[in-house]
Amino acid sequence: MSGKKNTVTYIPFKRTDYQLSDALSPEEKDAIRTGYRRSAALDRPDSLPYLLLPLQDIASRSSISVRLARITLLAVLAETHRSGQPCWQWTQERWLTLCEQHCSGRPLLAAFAFHLGPFSSPLSLPVHGAPSLYASAIYGRSIVSHEINRLTDVLISMGYAGQNQKHNMSGMLGVLMLMNNDPRLETFTTDLLWRGQNCHDRGIARATGKISCALAAMGIIESPLRMRNYQEWHEKPTQGIAPDWARWCRMWRETSVLRPRSRETQYSFILRCGLWLAREKPEICEPSDWTMETCASFIAMVGRLKVDELSLDTKKGGRQSKRSGEPLMPHSRSRFVYAIRRFMLDYESWGWGRLKFSPARHLSTPDTPLFRQGVSPRVIDDPVWLRLVWASLNLRQEDLLSEIHYPLSMLQAMAVIWTHAGLRQNELLRLTMNCVTPQVDDILQENSSPVPAGTLCYLSVPAGKTSKAFVKPVSSVVKKYVDIWLSERPQEQAAFTDERTGEKVRYLFQNRGKPVGRNIINLTVIPLLCARAGMSVEDSRGPITSHRGRASAVTALASVAGGMSLHELMQWSGHSSPQSTLHYIRIRPTQLAASFVKADRVSHMISVLIDHDPEAASLTGPATYYDLGDSYCTNPFWSSCQHRMACIGCDFNLLKDSARGLIMESKASIRRYLEEVPLTPDERSILEQDAEKVERVLTRLDPQS
Repeated sequence: MSGKKNTVTYIPFKRTDYQLSDALSPEEKDAIRTGYRRSAALDRPDSLPYLLLPLQDIASRSSISVRLARITLLAVLAETHRSGQPCWQWTQERWLTLCEQHCSGRPLLAAFAFHLGPFSSPLSLPVHGAPSLYASAIYGRSIVSHEINRLTDVLISMGYAGQNQKHNMSGMLGVLMLMNNDPRLETFTTDLLWRGQNCHDRGIARATGKISCALAAMGIIESPLRMRNYQEWHEKPTQGIAPDWARWCRMWRETSVLRPRSRETQYSFILRCGLWLAREKPEICEPSDWTMETCASFIAMVGRLKVDELSLDTKKGGRQSKRSGEPLMPHSRSRFVYAIRRFMLDYESWGWGRLKFSPARHLSTPDTPLFRQGVSPRVIDDPVWLRLVWASLNLRQEDLLSEIHYPLSMLQAMAVIWTHAGLRQNELLRLTMNCVTPQVDDILQENSSPVPAGTLCYLSVPAGKTSKAFVKPVSSVVKKYVDIWLSERPQEQAAFTDERTGEKVRYLFQNRGKPVGRNIINLTVIPLLCARAGMSVEDSRGPITSHRGRASAVTALASVAGGMSLHELMQWSGHSSPQSTLHYIRIRPTQLAASFVKADRVSHMISVLIDHDPEAASLTGPATYYDLGDSYCTNPFWSSCQHRMACIGCDFNLLKDSARGLIMESKASIRRYLEEVPLTPDERSILEQDAEKVERVLTRLDPQS
């Protein structure tokens, strides 16, 4: 690392290295009696050795200018004459008064006071102005400058801009050095950083998080710290809830191994159940008091519950929902019931008590519309999705929506993975640096045709909500843009502990020493792609979100004729059961509508025109014309014809004049296929036969053409 070059050795100042007498000698008193004598004493290095040597050594370490150091030393000698004592015998009040009287020399006076006075900590000194100046005066400018340079070099290597970086870091770093009473970065701890974050100057305290990123990259601390001073979860009040019920709820939260977000959500539900118990069944204070009748009453209550009816007024202010007073949505009802069922099951399985009912049976979610959670992946409209895919491959620097942004190569790699890999948001953000591997060998397909090496790549997906870690094939374009980002990604970044697996990993999407925010896809990537494609961030089914992109990618693979099987699609999607994958392979409404039109034409009664002209009659009777929309069928056995869906080339088919445009369009389409699309000999033969049929039809429509 750059921080290990040009090492500077730090030697602390020690009072024991000097002969510090308790009183002034007659010669010393005489030498500092007047201003002229004091100035003359400073000009002679051998004069007053015991009185001046420690002061001069401290001044030389601080690298303060000779002129300012001389003025400060004269002030100390003058105060020594007035007090009649060496400065190391002064009280704190005398030192503080002297510092107040000499503003320009305060850093050096603070260094004298700390090393020679009765101050146990630099923080007890009157530190005014730039803390880095005081740290330089106290510990020596060489070591302080060296440590600031080390930290700045690491930050720049992590992706931070080099301009003004040293100036922005020096203030907070000086505070931390003074609080630590040691300038060496290797002695910094996480506890020190947290104390520095709470220092009085909020302006420089904001830099503590950035410093923690650099220290983690240097291996001094384990991982960067979140320094924004807010709690992930607001503490939930228990007013109006029986103390025993609230106690069991807290015990469950402290014992549960669910992930923090799920645990806090279910903790909120079981606390809200305590509000209902206190209002309707105050005699029930803990789970063992519940009966089958209580379970039935609870289910009935949830079925009638309205938004904000049982709400906990948290420290956020208890803001009401826009749907306040309306009935709960089915998924909210089912989650409420599930939370209580899970709480009761854990209560009994952990040996906390015995229940008088079966949670799995008496707290099962009712199979009614009020509780039924319908799973319907909201795929993005096809035209919109195709434009998003195009935009992910064609992002430019000028497309970035603000001047303060992540690197373009990182956003593009993230966008390409989102549009091509069908990952959940959590899986995408937890990808590691070595998640993509190339296809190095040809793959032989079932029809014996090879898939050349480099056509695709393999993406290692971390363990997710419903599956273990697995590998899925994706387009080679994913590797292309991931490699571009890796070539620009700052390398000196600390590894993080994956909260789901507990492993130390280096995230792919990690910049400036921190993983990207969990809302980056919804709040940054998708608006960026929509702006590039020139469209709104909504489609016909609402806002475009990260999970809708996953649904679109999986549905697109499921909708291709002869594509992946159900089991293959399940593994590619990372589902734990085919039941989840079935939601993505439903027939689309547009496809269903097209199939209905085809079937409807032959599944209902159809109009038949009968010509009674004797000249048009056949052996089977009068001539009949079946109305097929754009044409008539003259085959009297039309209802039993095996080729009813291929009428255009049939001799019994009689086209209407309105079909001319349709036939011309078919002719142009066939010609375009023959000219532009590579075809096998069999495919070309079929198209040429279709072209001949169309020509015969046009000849029948207009014999003169």
